[in-house]
Amino acid sequence: MRRLAAALLLVLVAGCARQHLDKRDSTTCTHLQSERAVRGLAICEDVWICARPPGSPYDRIGLRRLTPCDGGPGPIVLYLPGMHMNGELPISDARYDIRLYLAQAGMTVWGLDWRTHAVAADAPREGLAAVGGWTADQFAGDAAWALRFVYGADPGPLFVMGFSYGAQVAYRLASDPDLPVAGLVILDGAASAGRSAPEGGPVIDVGGSRLPWADRARLLDAVVQGQAAAANTLADVLWSSAAFGGQGGLSAARDGVTDVRVAARLLRSYDRWWPRAALDTGTAKPRGKPFPVLAFATGNLGPEWAERVKSSAKAFGGDRAVFRELPRHGHIDVLVAEDAAHQVYEPTRAWLAAQSGL
Repeated sequence: MRRLAAALLLVLVAGCARQHLDKRDSTTCTHLQSERAVRGLAICEDVWICARPPGSPYDRIGLRRLTPCDGGPGPIVLYLPGMHMNGELPISDARYDIRLYLAQAGMTVWGLDWRTHAVAADAPREGLAAVGGWTADQFAGDAAWALRFVYGADPGPLFVMGFSYGAQVAYRLASDPDLPVAGLVILDGAASAGRSAPEGGPVIDVGGSRLPWADRARLLDAVVQGQAAAANTLADVLWSSAAFGGQGGLSAARDGVTDVRVAARLLRSYDRWWPRAALDTGTAKPRGKPFPVLAFATGNLGPEWAERVKSSAKAFGGDRAVFRELPRHGHIDVLVAEDAAHQVYEPTRAWLAAQSGL
């Protein structure tokens, strides 16, 4: 009964937030609920599928809320995923997902599905035309809308946690003094991309020339099913990814930093399509007064990248910024490495608790 009452209260509160926001745009949401067990603790998951302007079937984002079913003391976290990623949970194990780790610690964690999650892998031509027309400003606008929705639904200090592309958007939100950002958790990202996008058409396929979409799907499935040869192939592909500079820049699963089967589960959850026009988010500018920032950078992307991550954190956080480098890790290892719970999740939990006075 207590869980039901809490869930009903959330629906009412979120509904009020939704009505308030609808005065400014045409966003409407559908609400779903579920429950899952994480290490014996019941975690409630609420999902809102929200239509965004201009209102085509593809103009939809998702919001996913994770919290202990018996309630948690806070703080509140909004997670912004990276390119081709979404807010779903590909791994139901708190050792390999920071959102579940924080939720089982009593925090409330929201995740965002970018518009790309509404576009099927085999989308017809009109679907890809919609993707190609989405800009960085629309993605940032969706994230700002989501932030206000979360703030209206859950009282308490609200922190934004962003991975990669999501970190760029997180900095952009933090630069707006009208948005209620209490602090940032940055997972291998910076205030600007720092590198130009490769040339190509308006829509980027996560399956490239080296590993086309269908081949990628078969390889990931084989790895998840435990096929050793496929696991070795995927580990080599991740290690040598040219887009991330090779040398384990994408993942050091080949060296055992990450279990390649866990990496495959994460990669299998990616959305296929991404708009090239959304890549250039610009460079976010600090709002003036420093505020709390915790940032993690991977070492395998090289010293220039680590310095960019650190500089962005210091620009927004000043002396209050905390920076940690993971020397042996690649990009996605920040999320799913074997030691991620120790190196990333627990420091994040402790930092959030300290910032919230818990």
